[in-house]
Amino acid sequence: MTITLFVATSLDGYIAGPDDDLSWLFTDTDYGFDDFFANVDTLIMGRGTYEVVKSFGKWPYADKANVVITRRSDLVTDTPGTTVFNGELPELVQQLQEDGAEEVWLVGGGELVKSMLTGGLIDRITVSLHPVLLGNGIRLFPDGFPRTALTLEDSAQYDSGLVQLNYHVK
Repeated sequence: MTITLFVATSLDGYIAGPDDDLSWLFTDTDYGFDDFFANVDTLIMGRGTYEVVKSFGKWPYADKANVVITRRSDLVTDTPGTTVFNGELPELVQQLQEDGAEEVWLVGGGELVKSMLTGGLIDRITVSLHPVLLGNGIRLFPDGFPRTALTLEDSAQYDSGLVQLNYHVK
């Protein structure tokens, strides 16, 4: 099983602007997302990310297994294929392996990414670096995560100025 953080960020390290603003994301092409997503069978996301995606309307991940990580024991989901998990992350990873998950997309957000890094639970990181400075918002890597060595697998530069970096976590 491979867990991949596939994420877009501003040059100054934000995955969303103030009030979960995503209007700065480039949408002129898919930047490799469709090929990546076609191989994903399971998504892991934090409750905040879940709420933001849910607010967009129709649930876009209905054909995948979705796990929402939350500390709240009262969270109930109403989206197809979605379960809630409020235990220890290594237990979740073990359960996903036992259930046959192969390609897992760590969707976000920042605190969940920090916890997954701390637990050594991320295998790959793909960052789509948008050439925009937001100045404020939700950080991709909140303070307090451990030093993590990465190996660059490849990169791509697009005419829009977006640069995509693919790393293996050592």
